[in-house]
Amino acid sequence: MNMHASGSGHPAQEELLAYGDGGAPAAVVAHVRTCSMCTTRARNYAATQIGLRRALYRFDCPDAHILGEYQLDLLDPEHRSRVAAHVLECDACAAELQTLRNYLALPTPVAGSAMQSARRLVATLFQPAAGLAYGGLRGTVEVSSRVFQVEDVTVSVGPGQGRGTLIGLVLMAGRAAQDLAGRAVRLVPTDRGALSSTLDDLGNFEFADVPAGMYALEIELPNALIVVIEELRLD
Repeated sequence: MNMHASGSGHPAQEELLAYGDGGAPAAVVAHVRTCSMCTTRARNYAATQIGLRRALYRFDCPDAHILGEYQLDLLDPEHRSRVAAHVLECDACAAELQTLRNYLALPTPVAGSAMQSARRLVATLFQPAAGLAYGGLRGTVEVSSRVFQVEDVTVSVGPGQGRGTLIGLVLMAGRAAQDLAGRAVRLVPTDRGALSSTLDDLGNFEFADVPAGMYALEIELPNALIVVIEELRLD
């Protein structure tokens, strides 16, 4: 290219475009580095090209919904043929379709199967030694809290500040409290449907507006373990 093709002693537009793409001749590169006007023009051209590339990126690709219908054979024959031809030419769509196929190939979990295969352990009431504190159980009256243990799991439960409130703290040896966050906690009465809660990132759980009665407390933990506290009376 002729650096003076623009007739002004400055590189032509196509030369500045080439500069932005890293393909300009050495003379153009040297000129742009010493010319503030051409530097600005080259930057503006480069920004415009980037914007166009972003706007046009995969503009003719079918969306994820269409690819899903293609994989599930829900498209009419003509539409399916067009998508198939596009996928053969488009690496991005081929990769997206393969990801979808891998996902659909995963085994589908059966509802309730985790609960059915879980190991259930019944925790028993633990009498701590004098002076042993369980300060992590927040918001409860210390003298009324109870501590239950089974294997490497300790559960502290007690009434909260509000009437009809039950709060608790779960500790599991070898597990950080945040690893238990989101685990299900159920308070199961003997004569009505269960109440549900979850562990937070400190291992705490809470139930509010709990009617007085006899309950079982169930806590889902890692390794398909369910810890059960039986005959938990709430007054």
